Amino acid sequence: MDRRQRVLNLVLPKGRTGVEIGPLTNPLIRKDEGDVLYADHLPTDALRRQYQGHPTLGPAGTDGIHPVDIVLGEGGLAEALGPRRPVDYIVASHVVEHVPNPIGWLREAGAALREGGVFCLIVPDKRFTFDHFRTPTTAGALIAAHLAGLRKPPLATVYEHFARASPVDAGAVWRGRPVPLRPISGGPAEALSIAAGLAETGASVDVHCAVFTPCSFAEILAELIGLDLLPFECAALEPTRPWESEFFVLLRKRSDRTAAERAASVPRLDPHRHDALPRPTWPQRIGQRLPRRWRRTFR
Repeated sequence: MDRRQRVLNLVLPKGRTGVEIGPLTNPLIRKDEGDVLYADHLPTDALRRQYQGHPTLGPAGTDGIHPVDIVLGEGGLAEALGPRRPVDYIVASHVVEHVPNPIGWLREAGAALREGGVFCLIVPDKRFTFDHFRTPTTAGALIAAHLAGLRKPPLATVYEHFARASPVDAGAVWRGRPVPLRPISGGPAEALSIAAGLAETGASVDVHCAVFTPCSFAEILAELIGLDLLPFECAALEPTRPWESEFFVLLRKRSDRTAAERAASVPRLDPHRHDALPRPTWPQRIGQRLPRRWRRTFR
């Protein structure tokens, strides 16, 4: 089952009204599958200018970017929707990690959902991405960002991104092989220079403001819901599958349950499976001790 079908199975868009945030050229919910609105931080023309020449857009380039129905402002999704809210579902793929204040963003999404509505998140698993060498984000960091009302990435996060973001072969990680740290942007010295420049000018840059594993995300989610900072229960949390690099979360808006009851809905994940790095299989571990003519059998 591909990722798009997994989302369709989670949100069931047929006959319902929803929003997909940041679909760009590859929406997970198509217009012919339900009453879906595409939302982004810029209007269509401005978005196409911003992504001009971007390598991930495919052969159609910026012409393949789908028209934006809703432009997200500082008031969040509920304000942008206006009289069209509440909606039945929201979908956001690889968005939450870019948000400086994820708690505030999730609360804004909750305000746009009807009671019982769902929010489907697809989250990159930092173990298998260029965030491999970064430390998972803590609940405290998210709470601090929320209390400060952050609207741009903090300088500490900017530094960590540019100091440690490194190309990673996800397949090698899944095989239990070590991956080398080769910073994309020059490492700590370059990271310091970038952070210092932003501190001086007050400018902002798009980085991953938060990084997660399935286990760390589940632990943080339970803590934030238990503090009644989020209006959701966890309807599903599908950990990263072998050879993939992302996990799926389905949140459901509930006001008829206590914070403790909603927090208890978050599954407890095994940290040895969903937080630690994969270990090599036994043939890889003993391969160096096998006769040379047998080693290639296990590779």
